[in-house]
Amino acid sequence: MRPQLKNTAWERVGDELRLVNDPRDQLMIADPDGLVEKLLQLLGEGGRTVAELAGELGLDEADVRAAVEAFDAQRLLEDGDRLGRLEPDAAERYFSNLAFFESFGTLERSREDLQERLRHAHVLVLGTGGLNSNTIPHLAGLGVGMMTVLDRDVVEPRNFARQYLYRWADIGARKAERAAEWIRAFDPGIQVEAIDADLEGPEQLAELIRRLGPDVVASGVDRPNRIDLWVNEACVRAGVPFVRGGMAVTTGTVWSVHPGVSACRACVPADPANPADFPDPDDPDIAGAIAANRLFARLPRPNRGIGPVAGLLGAFGAFEVLRYLTGFEPPAYAGRPLTVDFARGCATSQTEWPRDPDCAVCGGR
Repeated sequence: MRPQLKNTAWERVGDELRLVNDPRDQLMIADPDGLVEKLLQLLGEGGRTVAELAGELGLDEADVRAAVEAFDAQRLLEDGDRLGRLEPDAAERYFSNLAFFESFGTLERSREDLQERLRHAHVLVLGTGGLNSNTIPHLAGLGVGMMTVLDRDVVEPRNFARQYLYRWADIGARKAERAAEWIRAFDPGIQVEAIDADLEGPEQLAELIRRLGPDVVASGVDRPNRIDLWVNEACVRAGVPFVRGGMAVTTGTVWSVHPGVSACRACVPADPANPADFPDPDDPDIAGAIAANRLFARLPRPNRGIGPVAGLLGAFGAFEVLRYLTGFEPPAYAGRPLTVDFARGCATSQTEWPRDPDCAVCGGR
């Protein structure tokens, strides 16, 4: 291991050093004898082991190792041996990705390690309509190495308010294949499989996941009504994370299920449209919600997903997929749905699903 300092600036303030890698943070370090600054200069040059650093500074190796560990805890270091391994074309292709991942690199995992995780990842995308036609370009830009896209529909004029994978000449064409063609044209290095099919139950989904072996499932499918429970069951039993986004009138939601870690969708089956889901449907608040949903069910249900709505939810969903694939930070919406209120300046809030230890799907896992 050869610790290397990230893109970091510092200045002396009396007997202290002020270090800045990200303007939102600064680190003040006591350095009355200037040894810390000398260590920083050597780490900036890179190419030295801890033992070599200690030798040049005339310090005990254990002391230098402790300093390196302290800098690493502040995410200021990467292992130089884990950098510079990408081919020049790949380094240019992923230039911005690598710059982003620098902030999250450590001695254990460099920015290039995070990018490599994406290059070897496989995402199963259920639905290539409003939500995922915005998620797919983000995943392609990130460099996800393999995608399987599934849809049952054809391109229609009404799709063009929010589905930017398609062109006017595609009207009447099958969505799954057109989405796959878009990915191939965007980056020929991404492996793509298109599946033109409907989703009929958890058994079919379980077989699909078993055959494909994806790392994450990203779903934007709204029908039939129990589709989320089907995908949830198949993913939890296979141990595959499940990311979901959708819209209801003036609110949007993004959530995920981390099998064996978070509550799953079956832990919170309550649906105001289904009174039987509630243990006490006569509770006044619950009764009001049930009544409101009963009335709402009588109304036409046009798709209200305009481009900015689908784009915002698709980006949040892509970020959650990115978290699962790289581990650059923990999943943010696992059992903790993010709600975006489009009637109140896109204000966001989060709630938490209680995990049911007796859940028929994830209990005991």
